Amino acid sequence: MHKLSKSRLKSSKISSKNDQRGSTLVEVIVAIFVMSFGVMALMLAQINSVNVSINSANQSEVTRAVQNYVEEMRAKSKISITETEDSNGSKIISVNRDYSSFQSADCKTVLNVNIVNGSVSSCSISADGTIEVKWGATASDSSFSYKLQAGQE
Repeated sequence: MHKLSKSRLKSSKISSKNDQRGSTLVEVIVAIFVMSFGVMALMLAQINSVNVSINSANQSEVTRAVQNYVEEMRAKSKISITETEDSNGSKIISVNRDYSSFQSADCKTVLNVNIVNGSVSSCSISADGTIEVKWGATASDSSFSYKLQAGQE
């Protein structure tokens, strides 16, 4: 009986070693699978970060172009001075700027906006000096807009 229990003990050791080898292989496969999800998550975060950076650069570019053109509009606008009287007889002098000469059908060319991975969808300059630019990214459904009025002080 003593011999029988030793042989059972040996066979159980052999089978546990074989079981351990198979289980280690499964553990490695599961670890690689879990790690691949982590790497994919990092890749998606990196892609999102790049998109946010591009959108920020585009917004800065549009803002720069519009503000430069607004400065030009303020410097070259037609100015008219009107004098009126209020109910007490005091004179009121008003200075008005006319931006109508800056209305352009080809606003995109005038502003010269360079959008990365996107395009300007609409651009307008109104008679009161308001410039509005709308643009979107080609890779996503994101759309952005920027509006500035030349008459604002």
